[in-house]
Order: sequence, then structure tokens, then C-alpha cells
Amino acid sequence: MKYSFLLLLCCISLSVFAQSETSRAVPKGAAEGMNFVEKPFEALLAQARNENKVIFIDAYTTWCGPCKMMAAKVFPDAKVGEVYNERFINAKFDMEKGEGPAMAQRYSVMVYPTYLFVDGNGDIVHKGIGYIPQEEFLALADAAIGENNLGAMNKRYDDGERSVAFLAEYSDLLTSVYEQEKASKVSNEYLDMQEDWSDPATLELIIANPGELGGKRMTYLVENSDKAIEIAGASTFVMTMQRAIIGHYMEENNLGELPEVADIASTYQEYGGGMATRLMDHYAMLHAEQMRDNDAYVPAAVKYYSTYGSDNAMELNSAAWTIFESSDNKEHLQQALIWAKMSVEMDPGYANMDTLAWLYHKTGNKKMAKETALKAIDLAKATGQDYSETEKILEKK
Repeated sequence: MKYSFLLLLCCISLSVFAQSETSRAVPKGAAEGMNFVEKPFEALLAQARNENKVIFIDAYTTWCGPCKMMAAKVFPDAKVGEVYNERFINAKFDMEKGEGPAMAQRYSVMVYPTYLFVDGNGDIVHKGIGYIPQEEFLALADAAIGENNLGAMNKRYDDGERSVAFLAEYSDLLTSVYEQEKASKVSNEYLDMQEDWSDPATLELIIANPGELGGKRMTYLVENSDKAIEIAGASTFVMTMQRAIIGHYMEENNLGELPEVADIASTYQEYGGGMATRLMDHYAMLHAEQMRDNDAYVPAAVKYYSTYGSDNAMELNSAAWTIFESSDNKEHLQQALIWAKMSVEMDPGYANMDTLAWLYHKTGNKKMAKETALKAIDLAKATGQDYSETEKILEKK
């Protein structure tokens, strides 16, 4: 499948979470949950006007991992169903079929899943994106009916409000729902009012909206990369740079898929500054991952993480699991075991504890494999996840 360059970059930014969670742990479903109405969009709008309600739309695709996770884990939750069924008219639309493509264009849907809250006139009330756990998904419902929802903030801006505090809040909201073009514009207005860009809050805003390569914001980030990494973390900042550089190259060359590593190398040299080598090493790994080229991914991942490390637990877990699945090389597996241990130390959860258990098993430490599997099962029970695959470790001799 070929994506547009922007959609492809969105997929890249979500891929670590999707791979480390969706393929690993699918929770047991619930009998209660959200009720979804199956109607044409115009009929939904009419119903919303008649009932004076907002429509909640799950804008999904069939290939989207986080979309599947939401359907399996969050939508069936009883409390989620209680809140969303009472407040909204719930509907689902595949963005690649039927009315989906037109709806995606109308509401600038670039990331999957996107959650649209729409009033009876078809106007946006609020938005959300990505996999959202139950409690945060309930908070999204509160935000959608709150006085500072996206629709209200849009109106305040259109009416001329330009206070520093408002522009900062509005920029954050637009960024969080992937309204990139408008977020960039509002961020520029905010930054034009700031003489000093070095404070953490301003730097965070620039990292979230870095602008175009060669522009003032991106140049500032490249020149202050150490400070940016300190503020945002290396994993987040590296991906910020990757989206900017890859997006620039793909737009410039009118590409719909990732370029070969050798083809984009000169762009990293031109725009990467002191991080050029690290970014090229990261891209070699990222490219192999997206192309599903495990023969290239394993050595690239070993090189990147051995050289630079990672501050992101799920990123390390994803790399460790990929090597577990694709390699029998003892040195690679030992390295993956180290990453899995680091991931668990950073943020223990069912997915990375399960990875660690399987790596212990594959590297021959059956005792630690079973002990770790039991810990993973306890974590799965606490969060309502299916641990049947992990139980297989306990059955092995």
C-alpha cells in the first residue's frame, strides 16, 4: 500500500506504539460498551439536529493497529459506553470506503484513528487522535462538551483574540489534534511575541511545531539540539527531526513512499547539523522497519541502540520484540535481552514484560523465563488483557 507522504509520516510516528502493543496484547472484550449507529452521514446530522446532540465519529481504516486496539479494548468498556452513549450519537466510518474519503478530506483527517465530534450543522466541535486509554478517552468526552473545546477555540481565534496565553493554549490544542497547518500559523504568531525562545515551554512549542527545513524554528532547533533533547527527550526529538527531513525530501521529490537510505543521505548532511550521523543511522533502522526488511532491520537496530541508547520504553520493547521474532543470532538476541530489561526498568507493563520472558526463553534461561512470564501474567490480569500466549512459556520444558 502506498500512502501520501504526510500520512506515511503519521504512521511512522505511531508505529512504535502500534507494534509494541497491538500485536502483543489484545484484551478480553466486554459485554457492554459504546453503541454505534449505522446511518449515512446526512441522516446522522439530521438526528443530531433533532436530538440536539453531538455526533462522535470513529474515523478508522482496516489496516490501522491502534484503531483495532480501540475497538477491542476501549469501545467495549462499560463506563466508556455509559458516557458516550448518553452524550453523543456514536458512528464509525472507514476512511477508505463509501463516504469515508470525502469525510477525511472535509475534516482534514491525516492520522488514524481520528475521533471527530461534529454538531448537527456538520461543524467540528472537537477532535482526538491515536490510541487513547479508557480514562483519557473519558476525559476527551468531557473536553468535547467543555467551554475550551476545539470549536470554541476556533471561534475565539476567528473573532480576533490574540493574547499570548490564548495563542499558547490554542497552539497546543491544534498540535494535539494534528491540525498542523493552523498550528504552525498560530505558533508563529505566538513566537513573534517572544523575544527569548529558550524557556522550556516555548521550546516545547517549537518542537511540536518545527516548521519547514531552513526556517527560523527548525534552524533554532538544530542549533540548540542538546537543549531540545533535554526538554523533549531524545526519542521525541529525533522523530521530530525525521518527520521534518523526510517530509521535506518526499515533497521535494514528489514521492509517495520512503526514499532509499542512500538517496536521502545528502539531505541529512545539509539539514541535520551535529545530529546528521545519528539521524542517518536512525533512518536506516526506520526504513528497514517500514519496508519489513528484517535482514536490514536487525543490524541497523543493533547499531543504533548500541550507539545512542533510548529513553523510550516502548521503542526499546518494539526493537527487542522484532529481533526476537526475526533473528536466531545469539549476539543479537543478547542485545535484544538488554533492551527488554531496560524497557521493563523504565516502565513495566504487560507487553514489555512478555517480551522479556520470551527472550529469556529463547536465550536458554528457562527459569527466568517462567518467573518473568508470571509477572507478565499478573500485569495482564490487572489490566484485563489476554495473556494466553504468555501462558505457553509456563507449559514449556
